[in-house]
Amino acid sequence: MRHASKEIQIVDNDEMLRRMGVVRRSISDDGSTIPSQGADWLDAFLFSSAPVRTRVREMIASTNSNDMNESTLSCEVIPGLHLMVFSRTTRRESTTTVAMFITNEILDSAYFEMLCQAAQLDRILVRSMLEQMNLIQPGEVDRTIEFISLLIRSEGEVSQRTNMLGDLGKQLGESYEEIHLYHSLIGSTSVSTSPMAFLTTVTDELKTVLPFSWIAIRILTDRINLPEDFDGFVVGGDLGRQHPVVSTVAERLALSIDGREPSIISTESDARFEGTFGFSSDVVVCPIAGDSGTIGVLLAGNDASSRDEASNIEMKLLGAASEHVSVFLRNAALYENLDSMFLGTVQAMVSAIDAKDRYTCGHSQRVAWLARELAINCGHDAEFVKRVHLAGLVHDVGKIGVPERVLSKPGRLDDDEFKAIQAHPEIGSRILRDIPQMDGILPAVMHHHERWDGRGYPDAISGEDIPLIARIVSIADAFDAMSSTRTYRAARPRHEVLAEMNRCRGTQFDPDLVGPFLAIDFEEYDKMIHGALHAFESDQEGRAAA
Repeated sequence: MRHASKEIQIVDNDEMLRRMGVVRRSISDDGSTIPSQGADWLDAFLFSSAPVRTRVREMIASTNSNDMNESTLSCEVIPGLHLMVFSRTTRRESTTTVAMFITNEILDSAYFEMLCQAAQLDRILVRSMLEQMNLIQPGEVDRTIEFISLLIRSEGEVSQRTNMLGDLGKQLGESYEEIHLYHSLIGSTSVSTSPMAFLTTVTDELKTVLPFSWIAIRILTDRINLPEDFDGFVVGGDLGRQHPVVSTVAERLALSIDGREPSIISTESDARFEGTFGFSSDVVVCPIAGDSGTIGVLLAGNDASSRDEASNIEMKLLGAASEHVSVFLRNAALYENLDSMFLGTVQAMVSAIDAKDRYTCGHSQRVAWLARELAINCGHDAEFVKRVHLAGLVHDVGKIGVPERVLSKPGRLDDDEFKAIQAHPEIGSRILRDIPQMDGILPAVMHHHERWDGRGYPDAISGEDIPLIARIVSIADAFDAMSSTRTYRAARPRHEVLAEMNRCRGTQFDPDLVGPFLAIDFEEYDKMIHGALHAFESDQEGRAAA
């Protein structure tokens, strides 16, 4: 008999939290707190002060006296320093987690030096290291507490499923196939895994170890916020002509099913299977729960064995898989919300920068759209396409450091003014370099004005020495510049712009990118241009009326 030797790994989120200035501690048997990643400077800075330790003990005592199965207590210990204690009790165990985090207020707090002294840390070095972190804003404290609670709760649920795996292993005589299934599902639970990829792994793994002809998952995409490219239906096994039928039935079940436990439904008597064909007599249905109700179902059908119904072990495995799907999708939705919040902040920032010159209003959004479409036409994966879109949004962020009189000057720029304009890539790169989400974006910000022939700026690099993401943004930037009205000239007609793009193939632009760029359907872009033109004309009328 084979045994799974590798321990099940739960995704560690502590490093992600640390970048936000959050440190977690667990509670030992004697009631003291233990750093989750070992003591270091940040842990010492947050937990060394005597008043802070006293408040931690008081909060833990308050949590222990609470009869609730799950509770979250929080307080602001000192201005800019926040404490939360999360307690959760299940049939197997009771766990308490302490989390301490800071907002950027702490840097200006009178208590900052006290915390440094208590931890015996150099305050200048601590300040420098904190300023490099993506510290939480004061207005995001409640949302952060909610996020940490959900994260701990999700980890607890994964841990609970892991414990269940141990029980199942004993019942099955430590069967390798069932344990391998659990390993695969937990190993796929990563923030970087797309929902479609994770659900495909789930159905494929279940199909491998269970005697069903097909395994399907249907998610109601209007009940949970997931990436736009997620269509909500995944199947393992060959359904052939049944594919649309199973998709339809799965949606009916998801919309009408009650409870959270797996069940066996007769396809012959259940009205939701009316008008369908090709099903075996029974289908196993496992609800997938969201935060406020059912968000989907996991189905297993056409049992290839000769048994009348699924075994208890199979039901447990399907139920456990559906719960893993639930935890993963809720985490994915949370990260999607955070990503949307980040992107919204970026869009607001670039809109404010574009607004410095009313002639470039909407420029960054249009460049982002064009760059994304070009990346898609070139066949790049979704992650790179997303990165290109973000690069297009922020490529001109350095213009915040260029005087408005230079940006909006109607005539020819003098040498000093042109140097000021040429500085914006380096300014933008310096502004964004300490933001972790911008690591793959900086080359586009720094080099989107380089030329294929080496006559660009700021570094005059050429050819493939120019990062690909910068070459993509460069061609989108140039196209929009020619297609829109500026202070010093009117927009050029489309045929002239396209001719210029072809003419500059291999001199200004990467020759391999021009063809895919010209293949873009510009209908949506033209709508964006017309919207910007309408806004500009309204602004002009308002200025004239004033």
